Amino acid sequence: MFKRLLAALTSVALLAVVAACSTADGAATTARQKAGVAMPTQLLERWIRDSQEVEAQLEALGYDVTLLYADDDVPLQVQQVGQLIDEGVELLIIGAVDGTALKDELARAKAAGIPVIAYDRLIRDSDAVDYYATFDNYQVGVLQGTHLLQELGVLDSNGTPTNTADTFAIEIFAGSPDDNNATVFYTAAMSVLQPYIDAGTLVVPSGETAFEAVATAAWDNNTAGERMASLLSSNDTPLDAVLSPNDGIARAVLEQSKSAGYGTSSQPLPVVTGQDAEVDSVKSLVAGEQASTIYKDTRQLAEVAVLMGHYLLQGKQPEVNDTTSYDNGTKVVPSYLLPPRLVTVDNYRESLIETGYLSEDELS
Repeated sequence: MFKRLLAALTSVALLAVVAACSTADGAATTARQKAGVAMPTQLLERWIRDSQEVEAQLEALGYDVTLLYADDDVPLQVQQVGQLIDEGVELLIIGAVDGTALKDELARAKAAGIPVIAYDRLIRDSDAVDYYATFDNYQVGVLQGTHLLQELGVLDSNGTPTNTADTFAIEIFAGSPDDNNATVFYTAAMSVLQPYIDAGTLVVPSGETAFEAVATAAWDNNTAGERMASLLSSNDTPLDAVLSPNDGIARAVLEQSKSAGYGTSSQPLPVVTGQDAEVDSVKSLVAGEQASTIYKDTRQLAEVAVLMGHYLLQGKQPEVNDTTSYDNGTKVVPSYLLPPRLVTVDNYRESLIETGYLSEDELS
């Protein structure tokens, strides 16, 4: 649906630009609206893809776009959002570094009548957030936890308990505490895993299961790798699986596992989950290392966010499919949730290559 809407709106926007560029004496003028895009980082492949999609789709609709990356620096992103407001943008699309740090600048945006779209990460403690475009983040965690159990043989391919008498050692990683999504992923995955921890089917050698203990500040791969190295060196119990919230952390976990002697016929790599379908992790998946990733089509997410903002500037009501789930502390933010998809070695071609998300060349 969004692709059809975007195509139609693009045609309208281009006609408007052409009309605006004609004057009585033939001189060229512009009547392009300004959009500001603030993204958290260029260090993760997925955020580069997201940013490029958002920028391209805004430009296709006739906007002048200023795209800024914060390099996971909270004060820098606060400064950048303030800069965009001062430069007179008429729309803000923000992938937040810290979901609570932008409230003062967004109060300025609201006073100036600038619509604010939260992109993938919920912006908290601000009533200036108009809409939220994201994926079904709870379902992401459910998919991760479920597939981990299926790979261990605790659940069958249909998700039915096998009632195995075996026990399995796992460790748990979560994302950054300042990212609302990290809590959602963790909570959802643990809703699947916790009953088996309680029953003794799953054993956590470190004893670290609380979010505060397993969180990874700033989603930093090096931090995750250091923790994994410490877990492996402090316990002799062979690990069967690791819940990893994203691909970067998954690769760090796998690297440390291989350094500790995993990856042989006598000591196979643990089952490791992931998220974002990054090229290096898909290669790892094809090579039989990373067990799974979660495909979230950032092209679709960009469409949703761009159209939300575009509609608001036209005085129209954006489409949403969730009006209850995302309370940011001051309001329930109307949201559009896109479906995530589990990707394994068995379906990566269908999911990623046939959809055009990745190419064969990227994986070669």
